[in-house]
Amino acid sequence: MQVTNLGTLGLAPQQARTTAALGNTGRALQKILERLSTAQRINRASDDAAGLGVSEQLRTQIRGFKMATQNALDATSALNIAEGAGNGVSEMLQRQRELALQAQNDTLNDDQRSALNVEYQQLTQEINRLPQATQFNGQPVASGQGLGSGNAQIQVGPNAGDQIALPANDMTAVGLGVAGTSIADRTSANAALGIIDTALGQLNTQRTNIGAMVNRLESTVNNLSLAEVNTQAAESVLRDQDMAKGLAELVQQQVLQEGAMRTFGRYNQISANHLLGLLQ
Repeated sequence: MQVTNLGTLGLAPQQARTTAALGNTGRALQKILERLSTAQRINRASDDAAGLGVSEQLRTQIRGFKMATQNALDATSALNIAEGAGNGVSEMLQRQRELALQAQNDTLNDDQRSALNVEYQQLTQEINRLPQATQFNGQPVASGQGLGSGNAQIQVGPNAGDQIALPANDMTAVGLGVAGTSIADRTSANAALGIIDTALGQLNTQRTNIGAMVNRLESTVNNLSLAEVNTQAAESVLRDQDMAKGLAELVQQQVLQEGAMRTFGRYNQISANHLLGLLQ
């Protein structure tokens, strides 16, 4: 009995092609299922090398925007604390001015002026103490040092160099020039009045700068939030999986896989029938 080579019947090459097609369909189906399960079109560099590079750069920017936003919010908090100290110092300077005006009145004698001067000096000490005790995260914000030195830089962007400087704030009695003043006599009270007026002007300027910077930082936060949203949208277009398209591809590959499996089964059946025919 002569055994015929199956290759001459054209079955073996066709079966090999069917097996290869089935393997390709299986791999494609596996990729689609991975994308749908992770909701990402790019899960590894081989999925889209160029797209991955751009996407990672966008992710770097997004995280930078988030941190810059937090930095700006922290700076705003520090400035608000400094403004609180400025309000307290202003109230005390106003009280000192009232005392100086009262001490200039000749209905009072020097003993009575000395009594007023006791309160005046206590206020001077408190004006010097309060700004030094006003801190944010352990750093002074209103005594001309630390965050109030005028040299403090706030990182308000995702890249190096995106910084702004906080304004200088020195609300101490020494910084405002009221240290050493007195209202113990009429002449001293008159001199103190002029110094206090100058100090109030300096303090108001500092508080104005604080308010302007807070407004700027609030605008910065809004701009950073908008930039973050837009960058996330751009990154999503590159990285995220289009679910509708993915489901359509899934159905397509499932149909192809099912067809390939039916074809593979059919060729196996044909091969078996030929073998049986040859053995009879």
